[in-house]
Amino acid sequence: MARPPAYDQAESRDAAVARVSRLRLSAPAIVLFLSFVDVFALLPTVAPYVASLGGGPAFVGLAVGAYSAANLPANVVGGILVDRIGRRRVTMLGLALAALAVAAYPLATTPAAVVVARLLHGTAGGILVPAVFAAAGDRSGARGAGRTMGRMGALIGAAAVVSPAVAGVLRQTVGTTAVFLTVSALLGVGLIIAWRFIEDAVVVRPRPAGGGGQVVRELLRVPTLRRAYAATACLTVSVGVLAAFLPGTAEGLGAGPSVVGLLFTAYAIVAGAIMLSPLSGRVDREGADRLAGIGLVLLAGALAALVVVPSVALAAVASAVFGAGYGLVFPAVTGATSLAATDATRGRAFGLFNAAFSVGIAVGPPVVGVVAQRVPGLDPFVPAAAMTLAAGAWILTSASRRAAAGPVVAAVTETGEPASGPSGA
Repeated sequence: MARPPAYDQAESRDAAVARVSRLRLSAPAIVLFLSFVDVFALLPTVAPYVASLGGGPAFVGLAVGAYSAANLPANVVGGILVDRIGRRRVTMLGLALAALAVAAYPLATTPAAVVVARLLHGTAGGILVPAVFAAAGDRSGARGAGRTMGRMGALIGAAAVVSPAVAGVLRQTVGTTAVFLTVSALLGVGLIIAWRFIEDAVVVRPRPAGGGGQVVRELLRVPTLRRAYAATACLTVSVGVLAAFLPGTAEGLGAGPSVVGLLFTAYAIVAGAIMLSPLSGRVDREGADRLAGIGLVLLAGALAALVVVPSVALAAVASAVFGAGYGLVFPAVTGATSLAATDATRGRAFGLFNAAFSVGIAVGPPVVGVVAQRVPGLDPFVPAAAMTLAAGAWILTSASRRAAAGPVVAAVTETGEPASGPSGA
């Protein structure tokens, strides 16, 4: 017996609603992936582009560093904006600015113009990433933050592996302009996704002057967040040191450039596998500290092993152990950041998280390099390993099972902000 058309129409409507619901859940992850495709695709592209415009080593370094210089303060300001005007608006603003900045690169005719575009690009990235993480945290809730952030981390890792290779092929076959325009178009796709599928609930209205700064200070007083930010800085110092000094170590063992690339691939694959595994979900059940502490100890062990490894094969094992440490730390620190904040402060919490992330990458390798240069015979991996091990031991000895947001709630109440602000839930 044929079913009435009304049943088929109802099923079709239900299926459409389910698809939209899935897209809304996935939208922050898709936008995050596209935003990091932007970052990693341009890493091997900007330096040769500046050189092709006549820029010397100083201008090349300035252009590469300009992104981070603008990104760091924008992280904090972006976090405040996310809580003030909502995740969706700030995400769209960041994507629009980033797309315009990347599209402006081919129009630059001097190295100085590229630096200006890099500053705009870094500012856009600085406000974009806290917004996307906050939107994902809103969606994850109290029981799924670790697993959600693990997936986000795996997507960042995928972007880091795929984007430079694809950008290199594009640059070699079609030209540098094609890389810039392709990335700008992808950011435009992200803008459409954010406009259509990232949602906000109640937007917090203006409050007394100085309230935002007070909440930021209160966030920095929450022990769980302090440990998460310290672990984040140590994580990115370790990553920066590995990126700077692993190629030299591998070449000293007789490895060629392709083998060096495989060492980084091994680290990325192991990190991604762990972030996608059920281990990430332990953050939601047991708290973040234990996972972060164990991950930092693994990072320290891998860095220390790279000082003494006698072969490329063992260097690959050390790289895999490093990936395991990264895979534990990233979902732990991002999950802790989401859980320890309220809806009304999650943007600022992730702004501070991204600031710690940027500081570790920008400051770690130069400082470690200077220390190693001034101490005869000191391998750069040693100070990085010692710092990371100390941070891991500190976190493990002060481990907490639950991320407490009490001080943040108190500060929010004092400044007239509701405990729940712009939320995608």
